[in-house]
Amino acid sequence: MKIGTREAKIDDLDRLYVIELECFDHEAITKTQLAYFLGSPGFVSLVAEVNSDIAGFIIGSVEYHENKIYGHVYSLDVSRRYRRMGVASKLLDEAENIFAKNGAEVCFLEVRTDNVEALRLYKSRGYITTGTLENYYGPGLNGFRFKKELSPQ
Repeated sequence: MKIGTREAKIDDLDRLYVIELECFDHEAITKTQLAYFLGSPGFVSLVAEVNSDIAGFIIGSVEYHENKIYGHVYSLDVSRRYRRMGVASKLLDEAENIFAKNGAEVCFLEVRTDNVEALRLYKSRGYITTGTLENYYGPGLNGFRFKKELSPQ
């Protein structure tokens, strides 16, 4: 199975929103927010395709804070039928490469403390926990902030 990636387009919005709802239910990014990300040049928006079907997507940005450049992953979603096939890793690789090419030395992301599959993925990819975010996903729904050092490009 070959996984291809490409820049996400506004034409992908409906499919991406279906995947977002499949993955995140009540804390999902809204369709309006997704459209904003897809239409804004400051965001990195990629899709992964398997046999011309969108299997997942990642949205992030290159950000500047205190004279430092870093990458920030906002959402990484993979359709249930394409999980455990390397789609998430492929998307992370591509996003991290884009961040590094734009000068980022580190990548940050947030994940729910009870999202066991995502926690396993991020830890296996070299991310480390830097803190707990109380009620980040809503009342009683905590998150972890993760960080990964990126290789210079």
